[in-house]
Amino acid sequence: MLLRTRISLIFLLGLVILALGLLLASDLRERETEERFTEVAVTGQKALWQQLVTGESTALATLETPIRSDRGLARAVEERARAAIGSAMRRLVSDSELAPDVLEITNADGELVYSSRTGIDTARTLDLTSLAEVADGTSLSGLWQDRGDRFLVVHAFPLRAPAGGASGDSLVVTLGSDAGSLLESFSEAMEAPAYLVNPRGRMVVGSAPELWERLEPKPALRSTSMETMEDDERLYSVSGVPVQDLSEGTAGLLVTIRDATGPLSRLQTIDRVTLAAGLGFLLLTALGLHLYLRSSFRPLERAIDTLNALGRQEQQSGESAPRGDEIDRIGLAIRQLRSSLQSLSDLRLQRERQRRRQERLIRTRLQDLAGALDSDARDEIMGLLESAQQAEGAEGLADSAAKDHDLVFLANVLQLLSRRVTEQHQRLNDLIAELRDALITKTKLAGIQQELDIARQVQLALVPTDFPVLAGAEVQGGMTPAKEVGGDFFDFFQLSEDTYALMVGDVSGKGVPAALFMAISRTLLRATARYERDPARCVKSVNDLLASENEQMLFVTLFYGIFNTRTGRLDYVNAGHNPPLLVGKEGAGRYLPTTGDMALAVMDDVSFTHESIEVGPGETLFVFTDGITEAFNTDEEAYGESRLQAVAERLQCESGVIEWVGGVMEDLESFVGEAEQSDDITYLAVRRRTEDS
Repeated sequence: MLLRTRISLIFLLGLVILALGLLLASDLRERETEERFTEVAVTGQKALWQQLVTGESTALATLETPIRSDRGLARAVEERARAAIGSAMRRLVSDSELAPDVLEITNADGELVYSSRTGIDTARTLDLTSLAEVADGTSLSGLWQDRGDRFLVVHAFPLRAPAGGASGDSLVVTLGSDAGSLLESFSEAMEAPAYLVNPRGRMVVGSAPELWERLEPKPALRSTSMETMEDDERLYSVSGVPVQDLSEGTAGLLVTIRDATGPLSRLQTIDRVTLAAGLGFLLLTALGLHLYLRSSFRPLERAIDTLNALGRQEQQSGESAPRGDEIDRIGLAIRQLRSSLQSLSDLRLQRERQRRRQERLIRTRLQDLAGALDSDARDEIMGLLESAQQAEGAEGLADSAAKDHDLVFLANVLQLLSRRVTEQHQRLNDLIAELRDALITKTKLAGIQQELDIARQVQLALVPTDFPVLAGAEVQGGMTPAKEVGGDFFDFFQLSEDTYALMVGDVSGKGVPAALFMAISRTLLRATARYERDPARCVKSVNDLLASENEQMLFVTLFYGIFNTRTGRLDYVNAGHNPPLLVGKEGAGRYLPTTGDMALAVMDDVSFTHESIEVGPGETLFVFTDGITEAFNTDEEAYGESRLQAVAERLQCESGVIEWVGGVMEDLESFVGEAEQSDDITYLAVRRRTEDS
């Protein structure tokens, strides 16, 4: 068999396998699409049905209030007067313009007090479990399958008899409407016949019973499903959706039967046409490939004839070549060439020996030149030469074909050596230039560092370090910037004989911009507080000044308060700042409620509100920035408000405010450990003195 024939058969087999794979993939995709379509379709049906059931139960629920509040019905229930109960219930129903099919009043034990259904063996609608749940005070609404094997939309609610009556137990009122009308509405909305099937698989009610009897579908009773059925050359799509009852159990199945003859017929036609077209494409492709290979292999056949002639050392292919496929003919020609190539091997071996001697001489000269380079370049060149020499020793002189490019390799090494010499010279020039620039940069950095040190000293001088000794309170504060300068600030200064202003702020950002904005904010607050004693109006004035010229879009969170050391009253505004911690005399602590105001400088003309609390004797107010609660240790764990509160409560009864603050900071440092400080740490502690301190 010719080679082109085998290639054609292999290609045809590959096309058949590919086609089968595509058909399988198409079938899997079609099934996946059908499952998704089924999920979407049944979800819509379930949602529509639930909406209808909810609407009907809501309508029935409108009778709950009138029934509970009707005194005539209450007296009739108390006396167990069935006629009076029925009269009152009919009157209430007629007033509401509703027409429930079921009106029942039952006690929690299942005994009927009243039922609108007549009959000697009339049974209650709900089971004892549902009645007990409703009697406990829970209203139930939803679908329910009655004992008469029909579906009802039920709303049940508790009705308690008047105190001192014939029965002190809770009664249950059950209102129900036949679900058949809902099924008709559902069928109209879906534009397809719909049916309700009980858990045993029997159709209870439907909009087109004759179609159900003709098709006799068997949908899955416990899960959603969709299948296709055929009847009298018509194709129907049957979908089933389980529906729940008011106790969240399965009440039955909602089935929809839709005539899908048109779409399904078109899909079947498309499948048949696609299959026929695919088969035709396979046949045409195989035939075309065979003809193409037949034409393409003609030059190969002529080349084989020429190769056979060369193998026989002939100038023309006069003799006829042996018949067989192309591979057999090529093999014969190669065997004929073998004897001719053997004669060339000895000549090539001699030339190889002469080349090796030349290569060794060139390597020696390259090694001498590489000694003048720096260590990295010298090691690179030496490594290349040694690896080539080791490869030569391993391969030997016999493998001459592997040595055809040795001279090219040595030429490349020489080129690399030249490039390394040039690069070394350029690096020396660049290094000299970099050293000059480094000296200039070092001088500039020294000046900048000196200016930053001065700025740090100026910033620390802006915050108080010595706090006044007050008759009614102890005060202590501190600030540790994360960089040379920071954006936090705090202050405590006197406004009148017994009142002092206290403030703690945190400017967004770090470094010099935040420090400048901090200085401006603190100065404006301190100046405004002198003449404006209302905290909210004071903060509003400062906010308007900061927001009017804030091109850098910085903002500052602020806790500002006015503290009376004699009465302990604190009026404060919290503008987006951390809530301060108030620790009681005995150690119990809590965070103050925020005023809900935004940070300063975000926008102008914003109103602020203030809150007022009383700091009792022995209580400590601790105002801080997020540099404390958001301090992280080496395990990336934050210090947090809970740990701060626990430490503050533990230390409250043990020392004065200075020692108390020192203990909190010592615990913070122990928690952070070797981790780098990521934010400014600022705090202000005020403790009201007790009468004996």
